Amino acid sequence: MLFGEIWSNFKSEHPEIERKITEGSIPDVWRRVAGEQIADATQVNFVRGVLYVKVGPSVLRHEIFINRENFRYEMNSILGSDLIGTIIVK
Repeated sequence: MLFGEIWSNFKSEHPEIERKITEGSIPDVWRRVAGEQIADATQVNFVRGVLYVKVGPSVLRHEIFINRENFRYEMNSILGSDLIGTIIVK
């Protein structure tokens, strides 16, 4: 058996671990979707299906707010699941 097959079997037998691994990649996915400039100006925290995005400048906060559904859709596509249900911009 190859490592990939073993890993795949392990993840299917332990979905809670796979979910934690996926959750751990959320900051990197945020950076990829939002871009370097926005990612550098924000802090993200994921709790029970909600991605909290803390933003300093109000202009940037407004831009993220109006595009939050696009960000959510793109992130969930990359993550391969509907893990992020809501994005709250603070």
